[in-house]
Amino acid sequence: MAGTGHAQLRDRDDVLLRVKDLVVHFPAGRRRVVHAVSEVTFDVVSGETLGIVGESGCGKSTVARAIIRLVDITAGEVLYEGRDLARLEGEDLRRVRPQVQMIFQDPISSLNPRRRVRDVIAEGLAVWGDDIGSWSRDRIDELMDAVGVEARYGARRPHEFSGGQCQRIGIARALALDPKVLICDEPVSALDVSIQAQILNLLQDMKRRYGLTVLFISHDLSVVKNVSDRIVVMYLGKVCEIGSTEELYSSPAHPYTRALLASIPEPAPTVDVSEGDIGDELPSATAPPSGCRFHTRCPRATDVCREVEPATEQVGDADHFVACHHPVAVEVALGAR
Repeated sequence: MAGTGHAQLRDRDDVLLRVKDLVVHFPAGRRRVVHAVSEVTFDVVSGETLGIVGESGCGKSTVARAIIRLVDITAGEVLYEGRDLARLEGEDLRRVRPQVQMIFQDPISSLNPRRRVRDVIAEGLAVWGDDIGSWSRDRIDELMDAVGVEARYGARRPHEFSGGQCQRIGIARALALDPKVLICDEPVSALDVSIQAQILNLLQDMKRRYGLTVLFISHDLSVVKNVSDRIVVMYLGKVCEIGSTEELYSSPAHPYTRALLASIPEPAPTVDVSEGDIGDELPSATAPPSGCRFHTRCPRATDVCREVEPATEQVGDADHFVACHHPVAVEVALGAR
């Protein structure tokens, strides 16, 4: 998609976060490089929830970590309110970070086991002091009550809580600094199914209560469907398809998106279960395939797919884009419903 990803960017005044041609490489020894993220482009409008989905190893979590600068950015831009986070350093970066907070996949290991949960939640406020909000017992009690953890348990340590309760504490910690953007990196994948719905409902409640913009990362399309306004589909470091949740489920155009939909227990009505049979051999990120990276598993692949990287083209509605030489025609998908 080199040079074509900008088609996914919208000319709107309410774009809060814009990722543009993002590249993240990791050294792998002997002059080898892991191509974790390759020219990824998308934007996030203020107040929306943007889902990012794909198999393990597709680069979705690396995108999240690059946005908040937990990993080094090799190339590209991460524009937050017009400021390029990829270029900020020192105090300038420190000043922006409270506004973009993250919830991690493993709720228990993301909390300091030696600290009481009240201190875990309050740490950011204690660091920033009156610049953002004062450290007060009432403020911490309010946050704990908001996420469904009784404030009277604030003196306990993380190991005394369940995984779901620890994730609630992690959400409270992220909200303590009153962020504008909340990045959720597979926040329910480590939890029991019975708890997942509670955490998803909590995140929706917190989004409305605090006016958040959310980036929601998951490998589970059925989960993303219930919380997202738009969805980005990634494969091996690249964006395959991006569109509104309704459009993506009713008219999936990329063969990989269709394979993901076919693999869920109740696939979309436009997708046949057989489309999920793409094998389980994911190419190496140290030597990604030429042309379209999905061609080694794609049932529609031809010679052009093996040789030429597909451009990102608009299909369907104004926010629906796909990077594929042979996309499934939207009108065909709509007619199959």
